[in-house]
Amino acid sequence: MAQFRPERGSYLIARVRGDPAVAGETIRKALQPLMPGQTYITTRPMREIISNQQRAWRFGATMFLAFGVLALVVAAIGLYGVIGYDVAQRMHELGVRVALGAQTKDLIRLVVTQGIRVSIVGVIVGCLIALAASTQIQPLLFQQSARDPAVFGIVSGVLLVVALAASLAPARRAARADPNQALRSD
Repeated sequence: MAQFRPERGSYLIARVRGDPAVAGETIRKALQPLMPGQTYITTRPMREIISNQQRAWRFGATMFLAFGVLALVVAAIGLYGVIGYDVAQRMHELGVRVALGAQTKDLIRLVVTQGIRVSIVGVIVGCLIALAASTQIQPLLFQQSARDPAVFGIVSGVLLVVALAASLAPARRAARADPNQALRSD
């Protein structure tokens, strides 16, 4: 009560342990007789008071997450499509490689390495763009640096794992290259 100054406003803030609703009712009952004019006291948890101000930020963070996941899915589908098209165009060459003694693991390694190489270039370019844009992004972050190496490392790792997954299906198709069909067409 020593903190309460009616001329400053009609708010009193108390920190409690446990459930704020239960503690709020206890505080209300204890303060009611002490308040000047016997006005009715209402208590609300701080979460409820600031939730309206946080709602826009939460919505923005949710949208960033949704668009990030969507971008990751589109990148995976695009990489799968590009590598799949390249494998379809190179089926003759892959069949000749099998006829000359290439093992299944060699063909899979060839295709996956190509997909990872393309992805590494994309990750490097993306990291450079993110570093350049970090000054504009920094005000949107709360207690987090826009140039945090851990975040860059985690995101790069996730992108490379997605690239690996997107490369595996075309690599399996490449491993089934038929050497007879490649030799008959020559």
